[in-house]
Amino acid sequence: MTNFNFFSKMKKTLVVVPLVLLSAFPGLTNAESTSPLELAKESVSNYVDAVHSGDVTEAVKWVVDTRFSSEQDQLKQYKESLTTDPFSNASIESIVPESDSTFIATLDLTRKENGETTKISLPVIEHDGTWKLFLNGQETMGAAAQKLSNTNNNKSIIAPLASTLLGSYGDSTVSQGSSIYSNQFNMTETTLGLTGWQQVPGVSSESTMRYSVVYKGFFSDDTIGFPSLSLNAFGSSLSDCR
Repeated sequence: MTNFNFFSKMKKTLVVVPLVLLSAFPGLTNAESTSPLELAKESVSNYVDAVHSGDVTEAVKWVVDTRFSSEQDQLKQYKESLTTDPFSNASIESIVPESDSTFIATLDLTRKENGETTKISLPVIEHDGTWKLFLNGQETMGAAAQKLSNTNNNKSIIAPLASTLLGSYGDSTVSQGSSIYSNQFNMTETTLGLTGWQQVPGVSSESTMRYSVVYKGFFSDDTIGFPSLSLNAFGSSLSDCR
């Protein structure tokens, strides 16, 4: 009789222990079953939700934004973008694998001024153990800016006294195929002119440059215009500057 009770109690104890261990670590099973795709979707959704709610501190956590040299600059621009960003809404259309280590998120952006929809595709990468949207200055352009681009024959002259220095870039700073940003500026006129020059001693090769006026937004650099340009080129490896 004594032996029966002993083994009965022992059996109950052995059954209870695994149940206690399982309940003590409920996240183990869920963590193993969460796929990288689901984590990438959650990350992009977190960023979009943070933008919609105006929580720029939270938004910064879910992106790698190469347009900024510091998180302080990024936060400052994101705060400004709460009012200057051209898009009022962003919705996730799809997130699909591109390779073993990246996904592509396709977003539909709705413009504030006219409800026009712009589609944009951005990489989603794993950074410091977390999946994040990768922003590298991809450009968007509304219908009005596209029309301006096709008919940009403005020959207005900008008064020299109204000019301001936007930036100066060394050859080591801007390499071929790269982009760089000027300082920010406010426009009070409808016409913008740009005068520039480049000179690299000992180099005589031609270079192609493109300038555009953009808003740094939450999802893209949105082009709003193209300056009339006067450029003295003496050759360098500069390309695709804006």
